[in-house]
Amino acid sequence: MRTRRLVAAAVSAAALMSSVLLAPAAQADDHGAPAPEGGATTVVLNPTLVPVLVNALKVRAIAPGELSAPAGVAQVSFPITDVEDGVIEHSGGLEFTPLGGGDLRLTRFDINLSTGLLDAKGVLNGTRLPGRVDLFALGAVRPINGRIPACAGTAAGLTLTSTAAQALGAPAFAGAFIGDACVVPGQDD
Repeated sequence: MRTRRLVAAAVSAAALMSSVLLAPAAQADDHGAPAPEGGATTVVLNPTLVPVLVNALKVRAIAPGELSAPAGVAQVSFPITDVEDGVIEHSGGLEFTPLGGGDLRLTRFDINLSTGLLDAKGVLNGTRLPGRVDLFALGAVRPINGRIPACAGTAAGLTLTSTAAQALGAPAFAGAFIGDACVVPGQDD
């Protein structure tokens, strides 16, 4: 059960990252992030949402997050920096233009197995948001393009929280399926 929650959280991060892969990387990095511990979380994005993420929200990756589209399937990947007390920490992030305008940066994604959520630190229009923002709820994986994506680690489906949907200026997207995450910790984890 604990591993399943870990994978689900990782999938959330990966799904969000996948949307970033389709846009140019932002000229920024995750300042102050710890050196990678090893492993990565990759999210295969729901192809139905990719146009919204790229065209409407103008999602961009923040290094060392990586965007790619192997075999035409959008995905995003973030390095795992630490695994401790049921929390999987990542470096990198995503930058969005909310529907009402402005700039939203989400970095230092954490998959919290005890809450079943993937959260992040946020900066909206240059102002740091207090605490952490709950981005995705972890759940069951779902088919993408007719099949469940392969995963050599722990997999989970990601859905957008109402908090994240509001922050993006799109409250109607609360509960939307973002994609399937695959968490693969390093050998030392």
